Amino acid sequence: MNLSVVRKSMMRLASNLMTLALTLSLVSACSSLPPPQQLIPSHKLAAPTDSGLYRYLEGDLKAHPNKTGILPLSSGVDAFVARLAIVDAASQSIDLQYYIYHDDETGRLLIWHLIDAADRGVRVRVLLDDLTTKTLDDGLILLASHPNIEIRLFNPSYERTFRSFAMLTGFSRLNHRMHNKSLTVDNQITIVGGRNIGNEYFSKNDDVDFGDFDLLTIGDVVDEVSEQFDRYWNSEQVESVINLVPPATSAMYQAAAKTMARNKQNFLHDEYLNRLELSELLTQITGKGLYWYWGDAQLLYDPPQKANRQDRQEWLLTDLSQFLARAREEALIVSPYFVPTEGGCQALIEAAKQGIKITIVTNSLAATDVLAVHAGYKAYRERLLENGIALYEVKVDINNRPSAWKGSSRTSLHAKTFVLDRSSVFVGSFNFDPRSAWINTEMGLIVDQPRFAGEMVDEIEASLKRSSYRLGLQQGELIWHDDLNGKVYYADPDASFWRRFMADFIGLLPIESQL
Repeated sequence: MNLSVVRKSMMRLASNLMTLALTLSLVSACSSLPPPQQLIPSHKLAAPTDSGLYRYLEGDLKAHPNKTGILPLSSGVDAFVARLAIVDAASQSIDLQYYIYHDDETGRLLIWHLIDAADRGVRVRVLLDDLTTKTLDDGLILLASHPNIEIRLFNPSYERTFRSFAMLTGFSRLNHRMHNKSLTVDNQITIVGGRNIGNEYFSKNDDVDFGDFDLLTIGDVVDEVSEQFDRYWNSEQVESVINLVPPATSAMYQAAAKTMARNKQNFLHDEYLNRLELSELLTQITGKGLYWYWGDAQLLYDPPQKANRQDRQEWLLTDLSQFLARAREEALIVSPYFVPTEGGCQALIEAAKQGIKITIVTNSLAATDVLAVHAGYKAYRERLLENGIALYEVKVDINNRPSAWKGSSRTSLHAKTFVLDRSSVFVGSFNFDPRSAWINTEMGLIVDQPRFAGEMVDEIEASLKRSSYRLGLQQGELIWHDDLNGKVYYADPDASFWRRFMADFIGLLPIESQL
């Protein structure tokens, strides 16, 4: 062995490691920099009483004082139409708050409508989680240059170039994300639920379609949603994009104008526009045929300080646990990512022993888009079944129109809702997993409305036979019943050997707390 060669190799390795360590330490320092300047607070504006939107809603609002009206948005197309409709109706303010905002066709189309609103004098506040904005910085700083548009990012990385390194070195802080989702116009109408902004949430993606669920909401609870937005907007956990990204140049403006013009031209004949025009909801809006479910509603949400592990007594988990404890006869839990943990599993078992009928609907291994979460969930299946809890896993391949509950060859369940005793419903961003409970911030509405709750349960139960597998036990082993076709499977249906292998392997890792 040539010792001099070995010594030189070791010296090069040490030098490379020192360089890497120095880079990481610099990135870490950047990722923990304090905000450059104090942000100017801003708050909700009083709901106008002289706007076209108010006049449109006035009769319904006056007929149901101190109540909340909800309209379910199951179809992806209808959900997008609802967003465009309320943005176009805005006369005073728009508050947009999302975990993910994709730079794709639906994302750009919504941005164009937001710009139009800002051009006519509407104040637009955009609050995004920073985790998925890494490719959006240039676009965000251009938007923020509009005098009526302000953009802030939740728990941002102060290192904008080496974002992955920043996540590694600042993981304890940057692991906490804002999963809240709301779009509120004029403090008069809001959309709350599980959808982010992107093609896959609005039936525009040919590869995957997230079956999701939102509530178009008016009335008493809207002001609570605005209060929630203000609390985040003015919190220490957010930063203005203009303090994070270099100012836009004239060349960037010129390039952006050309790109937007080209994108608009390319989109003129997109078949998706025809689908929007044929939307059932659009027909109801233009014909003033909207049917609202009226009842009492309550907004639940985590405080922004949850990212700092503060104010635990205010966390959504506390209120949601109290809500679930109200069940006396039955509880339906729909969650795409279902990892109950030991404590949650035992609580469900205790409830079942008290005679409460519990039904859980989640994604099958083939349908899930997050394999690690399914690996965490599968460890609890047998125990839940042994204690009388019904489990259904959504199929990946079924010839049905995509919706919140029905799968298709390109659909993955993404709706998050809990229904108690056919009388009360929770709809929001909260998944039944440790990440929603302990790491991310979440929000959602509890609505006490028996007719709505009963119809929701009936719709879901009617679709289960054709859209999902019913799990059971046979001699202590899991089996999957395809009740539509009369078949029984003895391993995760529709999933490849490697997908099953990887789920088993990941299940061995001690990562449940991060799921």
